[in-house]
Amino acid sequence: MKIVFWSNVNERCGVTANLAAISVASVIRYPYSIITMENRLRHHNLGRAYMGNSQPGQLQEVGSNYYDGNGIEGLMRKIYRGDYHSDTLKLYLNEIIQDHLYYIPQGRVIHNEVFDYEFDRCIQTLFSLIEEKADICIVEATSHSSLSTKIILDEADLIVVNLCQNQIILEDFFLNYSSLIHKAIFIISGYRTNSRLNCRRIASEYNIQLENIIPIPDNEMYQCAFQNGSVVEYVYRNYFLTKDHPNYIFIQSIKKAAYVMIKKAELLTKLKEMPMCGR
Repeated sequence: MKIVFWSNVNERCGVTANLAAISVASVIRYPYSIITMENRLRHHNLGRAYMGNSQPGQLQEVGSNYYDGNGIEGLMRKIYRGDYHSDTLKLYLNEIIQDHLYYIPQGRVIHNEVFDYEFDRCIQTLFSLIEEKADICIVEATSHSSLSTKIILDEADLIVVNLCQNQIILEDFFLNYSSLIHKAIFIISGYRTNSRLNCRRIASEYNIQLENIIPIPDNEMYQCAFQNGSVVEYVYRNYFLTKDHPNYIFIQSIKKAAYVMIKKAELLTKLKEMPMCGR
């Protein structure tokens, strides 16, 4: 299964923070193995959320150099040159949760435009390598104009659209990206229950199913964990909280998002496979 976390605006709707927490919650509850990655290079990426300031380890393979990079850039270069085999991917994976959650780290040694070009040329092969290794691939796709984002959105079995209670952002998505709705669920980040744009209002105004909208409130403790690279510890520590705990509502929203994401992806994948079965 290919799942994409995406927003129509950049850095406004907590895409990285949501993906980090939901991916951890998913492997706690479900038996799937998940590989996560991004299609843009930046300093505060998923790797920092999972592992803090840890840098990708040096590859123990001849041919890895500074220009290639030791993260996803190096992997792209190998695929681009045709210098890969079925076991190449595992050399570039960081194991976040044993046997369940993996991350393809970034070396950040090339320019984003070069990386995007190579990512776009290699994405189909990369997806094939990931499908051999894991049950689910989750990609954080940039909202900026990007060669690779379009093909990633097209290839996705499910798109997790990250929005917020801002009329302009909502209008922009539903006006300009309505073609994505049929395979999307919606996260409303920084959710405020007293806002005029509550979940029921959004569902009614934009004609989408309420069950496909997941509100995620702000949580100061989680934001600290996200900034400090301790997302895994935070989710594990809070996963079984009782209702009287101040983090309960937030962690329940993350657990619900993981449930809706996995179940929706399973359903869409089955529907996608049905025409093939009838041939």
